[in-house]
Parts: sequence; structure tokens; C-alpha cells
Amino acid sequence: MAARKTPLDHGLWLTIIACLLYFAGRAPFAGQWDSFDYLKQIATHRLSDLGFGRPVFIAYNIALWETMRKVFGLVPHQLEAVAMAGTILLGGIGMWLFLCLARKLLPARAAQMAALGFLLSPLYAIYSGYVMTEVPMLAALLAAAVLLWSSDAGRLGGKDLAGGAFFGIAVGIREQAATLAGAFLWILLVRRGTLSSRRRSILRFSAAALATALAPAIAIYFHDPASFARRIENWLRILPTGETHLWKNIQASLLYTFLLCPAAWSAALGAAVRRLNVWRRRRAEENSRSGDPACVPEQAGSRAATQSHAWRLETSSAKIFRGIALSLALPLAVLWRDADVQLHPRYLLVVLPASMILCASLYHRWAPSPRAFAVWTALHLLAFGATWVVVQPFRQLQREKKEFARIVRERVPGEALLLAGSYSPVFDYYRALGERPQWTILWSGWGWERNKEEAAILDAWKQGRPVYLCDGPAAWLYFEDQRLDLHFILLPKRKELVAPGLLRVYP
Repeated sequence: MAARKTPLDHGLWLTIIACLLYFAGRAPFAGQWDSFDYLKQIATHRLSDLGFGRPVFIAYNIALWETMRKVFGLVPHQLEAVAMAGTILLGGIGMWLFLCLARKLLPARAAQMAALGFLLSPLYAIYSGYVMTEVPMLAALLAAAVLLWSSDAGRLGGKDLAGGAFFGIAVGIREQAATLAGAFLWILLVRRGTLSSRRRSILRFSAAALATALAPAIAIYFHDPASFARRIENWLRILPTGETHLWKNIQASLLYTFLLCPAAWSAALGAAVRRLNVWRRRRAEENSRSGDPACVPEQAGSRAATQSHAWRLETSSAKIFRGIALSLALPLAVLWRDADVQLHPRYLLVVLPASMILCASLYHRWAPSPRAFAVWTALHLLAFGATWVVVQPFRQLQREKKEFARIVRERVPGEALLLAGSYSPVFDYYRALGERPQWTILWSGWGWERNKEEAAILDAWKQGRPVYLCDGPAAWLYFEDQRLDLHFILLPKRKELVAPGLLRVYP
């Protein structure tokens, strides 16, 4: 009798469930700092001056927005909803692509467990509801992996080229995808049968990937050669690195890797402990029988069979674990040089597929009991529910920030200089939409210099422009030193409370 199929066996149903789940948990206010920077670039059709601005991400969102705007007659402010819907849809597609990949790598039951774990990954679910680059990047990477894993000799050429193109697209969405280049070369090495076919596949994949990844940079160069060198310089200097951050970066990356799929890591660890206890108990039983001469031939045969089985497992698993090292350990090590990893768990999403496949594989091997799937499911539902409870204060904070931004738009309708803190990209986005084109934003973040900012405030007063200080919810989170600078600059000035958290400062 054929086994009864579940929703985990149907990619379409799984995609629909994922999209509904991620839509229900979408961010109340577009996402984080970068989200509004991306929205501004999409609205103005202009890439960021910081590096190359994730050109593929911006380009496909421009195409999506312009299409939806013309078809449905949308107004500029609805760009947030359209861009977020695109990310949610790609989150569901990424879920389906991961299921396809898991089926190629794992036994059927283990593939189902991996798919369920991916679906209920707390961080993947959260960032599938943000206007961010990580989830679209993962969707493109998974598409490339599914194509390259094929060993159909008749279609390898096209799949190598398509896989390379998707990898290049992933790099264009977010350059972090390049850290998985070694993992994709490993796929070609283990899935191509002969040395000549491996060479041809690597050449085809590399050519397609380089062409697709470099095409946006080449287009930027020909469009504006004078700014190309400046973009490269910006791209190389924007990452806050240094030896002083190394140990903290390692700690943060390992913590967030666990938080990607806490239930999966916990289940694999529990299965490992159970496996170890069983092994120790068997060793104790063998030792207790070692003095019985009648058991010696039986023990010798059992020991030989165990060693033979262990050798087969080692040889069959060696390639898989080399792949895990290239798709898990290498991207982690690259992040150890980026201090921003301490602040953003989303940076670790690049290792989610490898983490989930590793955990599901080990759990399926070490916990073969009929109840194993039920335990795996219960752990993931519990972890997902706990995460949903934990993030509610952050969702409430986003609602408060959204309300504060609305108040500022209402109370400051004309020309003004805004000391905006973490609201800098939000208000700059509204300015770019044409809602408040007279606004000038005193940006927080990189390049802050107290003397320069003080001069900008004094210049605004000389020109008769009002100056507003934004002290709304979490307005100066991570920018406390800059808020302290403003405190001393504005200390002797008269202030008027315009609205809760919004002060007008007079000369």
C-alpha cells in the first residue's frame, strides 16, 4: 500500500502555507534601516552611493513596482506593500526549492523533517516579512543548487549555465552569496562522473556566474565612469572590521547560527546524546561477556561487521560533510571579519540550508524510532511559538515607530532640517517619494562629525529653516554617542515640544 502523502510531499501546498505564514508575521513597518534605503532606491530608480547597491535586488523590485503601479494605479506610498509582498513570495518559493534540494540529498523522511524545519525557522520566517535582500538571495542560491545537483548527462550543459546564472543573480542581490562559491564547485565535483565532465561543468558554471554577477558593475561603469572608482572605494571601506571585534564576531555568529533553527540543533544534539548512551551501554554489555569463551566468535563477527559498516558510513559521508564545511563553516568564517554580524542575525541566513540538512541528516540517522518525526515536529512548533512571543515587543516598537513617522509628516509639513537618528532613512524615503521634498535630513551613521553637524544646524538657522530634533521610539538606538553630541550642541537653545518625541529647537 502506498504511503499516505502529507503537505510536506507537495511543493505547491508547502509554498502556499509558507506564504500565508510569512504574510501573517510580516513586519509592521517595512523592516530595518536598510529596508527604507532600498525603498528609496526603488522609488527613485537610483542605486546607493555605498558600493554597488545590490543592483539585481533593486532592479527586479523596480520592475515589480512599475508593473503593479501601472496595472492597479497604485500611489507612491504603496511601494512598501508591493516590495514586501515580493519578499514574502520569494520566501515561499525558497521554501519549495529547499524541499526539492532536500529530496535530492536526504532520505524521504529526513527530507520532510528538513523541509518542516526550514518552514518554521524563526529567523527565516521573520525576514521573509521584511524588505531585505537575504531571503531573495537564498531563493536564487537554492535554485542554482537544485539545477546543479542533477546528473542527467543529456542536459548538463544547460543546467550548468542556468545554475551559474542563478548564482550570479544571487551575488547581484547580495554579494554575501559569493561566500558559497566553494560549495557550488563541490557540487560539480561530486555530481559529475568523469574528470572531463567536471572541467566542462566548472567552466560553464564559472562563465555564467561571472557574466551575470559582473554585468551590473559593468553597466554602472559605462553609465557613470567617473563615479565607478568612488563606488569601489566605498564598497571596500563600509565594513567595520578589526581584530578587536574578532572574538565577539565569533560568539555572535555561533549564537545566531543556533537561533536560525534552534529546534533542529537541539534535536540533533539530543539524538547524539542518546546515540552515545546506546553505544556506551553496548560496549558495557560486550565487556561483561568478554570472559565467556562461547561468545568470542560471535563478538568477533559482530565487531568485524560493525567496523565494516562504520567504514562504509565514513566513505559515503565524507563527501557530504566536506560539502557542509564549504556551505556552513566557510561562510561563517568570512563573517568573523564583519563587526555588523553582532547586530544583525539576518547575516547568518546564508548558512540556513546547510544547517538544516546537517541537523535533519544526523537526527534521522541517530533517532530512527517511529516517534522521531513527532518529536522533531513538536520541538519546531514549540520553538516557533516561543519566538513569536519573544518578538512581540519588537513588533510593538515597529508600530510605535510607524506612528511617530506619521506624526512627524503631519506636524512638519514644510521646509525643515530634521535631526533624525535612526529615522534618517525613513524620512529620506518619504522625501524621495515627493511627500516632503523640502525636508533636509541630518543623517546619523557613518561619517558623523560633530563639528560638521553643528555647522549644518547653524546654517539652517541662518537660512531661516526650522530645526527639529526627533526623540521618538528607539530614535537613537546604536547612535547614543551622536545623540550625546547633539545634547551638548543644543543644550543652551530654547526647545518647544511639538508632539511626543518631537522637539523644535530655536537658535
